Amino acid sequence: MPPPVPPRFRPAPAAAVALLLAGFMAPAPAPDRAHGQGLFHGPAPLRAWIAGQDFSLPAHAARCANCHGAAAPQRVAPLLSAAGMTQPVARRGGPPSRYEADSFCRLLRTGVDPAFVTVTRAMPRYELSDVECRALWLYLTEAGHDS
Repeated sequence: MPPPVPPRFRPAPAAAVALLLAGFMAPAPAPDRAHGQGLFHGPAPLRAWIAGQDFSLPAHAARCANCHGAAAPQRVAPLLSAAGMTQPVARRGGPPSRYEADSFCRLLRTGVDPAFVTVTRAMPRYELSDVECRALWLYLTEAGHDS
């Protein structure tokens, strides 16, 4: 008769293995407008930096609404609206272009707009997930958002 298997070497019950695998195979959370609103106005912090600098901005300085919001004390950037982002417009001396979700996310991450023009250095570059970026896109491009 073989010796008993010590407890630490016993295989896990099938139910435990199934739960573990389900956690790895769970779908990514879907982006939603409320999360995008939180990212824009600041309750949900974003990690950002200024191009050419090697440190992150404080969360309160990385809020989109600081520069793009209607209530910004000294708005230095355009208001963001569905029409302004999705209709062809000439920006920064480039040809008319419009944003789509992917080009919007590229702009936030790299500073390159849909016409492949680099935005001003004052615009932070953001480290955000695809879900965060899509949530922000949904918030800004749905009718009635309050930037």
